[in-house]
Amino acid sequence: MGLLAKGEQSLVLTRVEVQQKNIDWAFGETDLSQAKQDQLRATFNWLQESDRNYLNPTVKQLGNFASRMHVPFGNLLLRKIPETEPIQLAFRTKANVPAQVSLNTRAVIYEMLRKQAWFKTESGYADSELSLIGVAASPRYSVDDVVTKVGSLLTLRHFGSARELFNDLRMQIARHKILVMQKGGPGLGTNRPLQVEEVRAFVLLDGYAPLIFLNQKDSYMTRVFSLIHEFIHILRGTDELFATINHTLKEERFINEVTASFLMPAEEFVTEFRASGIREVAIRARHLGLISDDLNLSELDLESTASHKSVGGNPYYTALSFNDNRYMTALVKSQENGTLPPTKAAALLGVSTKMLDKTIRIFNEREVRL
Repeated sequence: MGLLAKGEQSLVLTRVEVQQKNIDWAFGETDLSQAKQDQLRATFNWLQESDRNYLNPTVKQLGNFASRMHVPFGNLLLRKIPETEPIQLAFRTKANVPAQVSLNTRAVIYEMLRKQAWFKTESGYADSELSLIGVAASPRYSVDDVVTKVGSLLTLRHFGSARELFNDLRMQIARHKILVMQKGGPGLGTNRPLQVEEVRAFVLLDGYAPLIFLNQKDSYMTRVFSLIHEFIHILRGTDELFATINHTLKEERFINEVTASFLMPAEEFVTEFRASGIREVAIRARHLGLISDDLNLSELDLESTASHKSVGGNPYYTALSFNDNRYMTALVKSQENGTLPPTKAAALLGVSTKMLDKTIRIFNEREVRL
């Protein structure tokens, strides 16, 4: 990296020299559409060969470029960009097909892996292997067999809203010592949203600290379905991140049927079928023979996520909602007894160090520790 200083009177404008291969990398890795890429390329004068500051943006200009391209700022200044570790992904997406691994998706996966690793090895809470992992793994198990197994572990209660149902099921699963995290994008900010077209949910299977991740940008009704879907993956002992594509797709269809059967029992569902057109209902309807197998379910969706865009809110409550209750309990306890430095605690919680003390105080006031 080279630094170029250009002064005008007392004003010093610092520019950075960026290599062309780093810009090529950014355009190759971004999750933006080709149309948006072309628009951004035309927006920045320093990307034009005819410009006198070609590939010599100011720090602010380069930061703006990185933010709008959804790529890490630091990578644009490296002489050698780290090779991307291959990850074979086949988790639940909006179209229910193998997901593409964008930078945002990859960053969220690594973030969840760091949380899982800390909880497993340092929290003191993951001290025994969980017996429920793989309890429904038998190839002889039918959909009804697995539904019965799920019903023995979770109670499906009736609530006035999908949000209440989601929170209740999330707490029940937490009591089974399974971490349930949710988030709408990587890092601390909101400038790199995780689109539901990329990923709705996934599970990080582990004998001591299995972790379910849900895309917080999804509707609560969809998150209910995804939460149960991923819980069943744990009961089946199937890992979505590293399974083969063909096996994963077959397993996904089976688990979709189990999830819909648990959430919508046949005797209650048949009489209400015509009153609803949501996607997860369609999965159940096809399993019961009420609609054709030819229906393309990828064209259906529970609810438009456009109406669920973030409109702000209390950042402390938001941070707490992202993290599993048992995980938070372990983190707060470690921070209180001095075994977890504040900077690391803030990073594991997903907040700035300035927010840490108040977030912990609110957790202690509002939440029931598990």
